[in-house]
Amino acid sequence: MMSNKDNIPKQKVLTIDDDNDFETFLQLNTHRILNGRKFLNDNETKYILPSDKKEINREAMSYSIRQHLFQKHFFSPVEEKLKMRANVLDIGCGAGFWVVDVGLDYPSSSFIGIDIDSTRFPSNDRHPPNVGFLECNITHGIPFPPETFDFVHMSMLCCALTESQWHQLVKEIVRVLKFEGWVEFVEGDPWFKNCGKLGKFMIENTLEVSKKKGINLNIHTMIPKFIGSMNELRDLEYFNVEYPLGEWGGCLGKYVSK
Repeated sequence: MMSNKDNIPKQKVLTIDDDNDFETFLQLNTHRILNGRKFLNDNETKYILPSDKKEINREAMSYSIRQHLFQKHFFSPVEEKLKMRANVLDIGCGAGFWVVDVGLDYPSSSFIGIDIDSTRFPSNDRHPPNVGFLECNITHGIPFPPETFDFVHMSMLCCALTESQWHQLVKEIVRVLKFEGWVEFVEGDPWFKNCGKLGKFMIENTLEVSKKKGINLNIHTMIPKFIGSMNELRDLEYFNVEYPLGEWGGCLGKYVSK
């Protein structure tokens, strides 16, 4: 049987000339482009935000705003532990802003940030030696033995997990948390005061779209219930920090509105 080579369609070939091209090659199957933004290409994850440089910049601004408002890296009474020698886990670390900052402040302790997207991790020359990063999908569990960590921190994951996944994650946190360890959740409230009709319409539609994807943006109201269902956790404290939104709030209000 003979074949006609002229009828065979030409295939596009990706050539890899440098490290940047190789990184792009590796991301072809892990990410997808939608309306010019890069998203995780994972049917198992519910994360609804992009995963690109623009999102990292937004994450950096969000982190800076929280630090300005909180005036501290954590509310849990763990400073003395961190000054000695503690193991700390940051769940959903993103670009690693929090875990790197705290790692710099407490060089005697060991810190590890985990996230489903390792492309956002800082390079080795941009974090101290006591800070490490691991790619993992927390919906499959936390890949560490029981009673590993003295302090578990996670923030701004309301867009990443369903309610059932949140509940299961709290159980996993309890498993890897040491006796007399601490866990801290930092989540936002989608509602804001005096939002007006247009603001209310926008928030309600955002909540509805998220709900269709299985995401509850009001998860901060559910976390205390998840914690209360675990007999191993006690001494629950709840802090509410308000922030301005809009030009009336000065420079901070302008940044928050972005």
